[in-house]
Amino acid sequence: MSYAKPPSLLQLAIRSLLRDEELAISSLKDLPTSLFPCLLLEAHSQECWETLKALVQTWPFESLPLGALINKSDKFPSNPCFKAVMDGLDILLKQKVSSRCELQVLDLSNTGQTFWNMRAGADLPVHSEKRDLIVERPSRQGNAKPCLEVLVDLDVLLNPKMSLYQHLLNWAHQKEGVHICCKKLKIFSLGAIHVHNLKGIPLDDTQELEIDFFWPTLMPQNLKSLLTKTKNLRRLCLNFSTPDEISASEWEKWYKASMAFISDFSHLLHLQELYLESPSFLQSHLNEMLRYLNTPLEVFSLTNCTLTEEDLTDLFQSPHITHLKDLCLRGVPLTSVSEPLRALLEVNAVTLQDLDLGLCGLQDPQLEALLPALSSCSQLISLSLHGNSLSIATLEKLLRCTSGLEHLCLQLFPAPLESFSLQPVAFDLLCTQISKVIKDIGHPRSIMVSTGHCSTCAKKLFIHGEPKILPCLSCADDYKKLSF
Repeated sequence: MSYAKPPSLLQLAIRSLLRDEELAISSLKDLPTSLFPCLLLEAHSQECWETLKALVQTWPFESLPLGALINKSDKFPSNPCFKAVMDGLDILLKQKVSSRCELQVLDLSNTGQTFWNMRAGADLPVHSEKRDLIVERPSRQGNAKPCLEVLVDLDVLLNPKMSLYQHLLNWAHQKEGVHICCKKLKIFSLGAIHVHNLKGIPLDDTQELEIDFFWPTLMPQNLKSLLTKTKNLRRLCLNFSTPDEISASEWEKWYKASMAFISDFSHLLHLQELYLESPSFLQSHLNEMLRYLNTPLEVFSLTNCTLTEEDLTDLFQSPHITHLKDLCLRGVPLTSVSEPLRALLEVNAVTLQDLDLGLCGLQDPQLEALLPALSSCSQLISLSLHGNSLSIATLEKLLRCTSGLEHLCLQLFPAPLESFSLQPVAFDLLCTQISKVIKDIGHPRSIMVSTGHCSTCAKKLFIHGEPKILPCLSCADDYKKLSF
């Protein structure tokens, strides 16, 4: 952890105060509220565990986002920071009256960086591959309101011991008015022998679920009916992985199991975002999945699979795909589906903010057919065309056609076709030509031009809530950034 600026006089004074823990603890009753975040950061950094324990008992904010300060590997009962916080909570929960403590939520999930950045000046990275979810208060059974909620993310791996989660459940059972909430659940390579470990996990409050299905380690039928328990799910990420060579009978078994799992989408009444990676079984069957949706989606990501023209037609005709903010069809061949793709963009033109058509096999005719629809996407912020085969003339048409989109500030273009058939210096000359067009348009843009076709890089990353497109480390030399 580090500060964005050199230590201020205030920070130096707090460090001096912590040299005498008894004095620091006795001063908490009179300490201004604004100083608590800085004091807690220093107590954590200098391992002043008694002060940290006392800070928890007098914390003047509704939430304590502890998960932003410690690594996943540190969140175990034996960790001294975690132990000091839990000891402080034990004392707090026994108190009938606390003169200044406002703590209602202990957040152990990997969130809260913005809190520490704004209130304590800490330089904590705020980045995510997904946009921020709309925060929902956990649902409660009955009218009883807990005096403390503990939010936690849970990863279930090959041999899920879940020691932190089990420790919290055991601890909560001994307390009155404590509720453990699993906000995010990730299941990776979980064999059928471990499925029983999920049965004791309350999922009513889970808002994000990610599952990696691997043949044959984790089959969809192993987790049948899991979605029926996630009543408040907002984000669902399903990654499917099958071997290149698979028999017809095994494929049929995989298809039926996958579609049976997807049929439980009908239980998701609050779903906002759906991410499907490599769902090859959906080819010619996309409509079967769409009919199980209940709510309009804000994010729809369907990547690395093949769709038919009928699939794309079903997609733009679906009543649940008409208010998208984020559309990603990365790695989906779109060479022969220009018309339904154009219609899909048109029905989402009023709301669409981020569009990824990378590695879709687009050529000049297909992209030019989309230009009128793209120019109508008035809220568009980012556009990725990474890995397609486009000429400099078409890229110039795209720039001029989208010049009226005032929010469009981030674009990723493939290197023009001409740069591959000419001398290496031609790439710089073509970038200069693109730069001239941008200057003529007069609208600030950040454009990255890539000569590569990497399938793992050029993906969108949200940094402080703003979308960025970054290359992977091995492809950094293939990118050139043009900013105006």
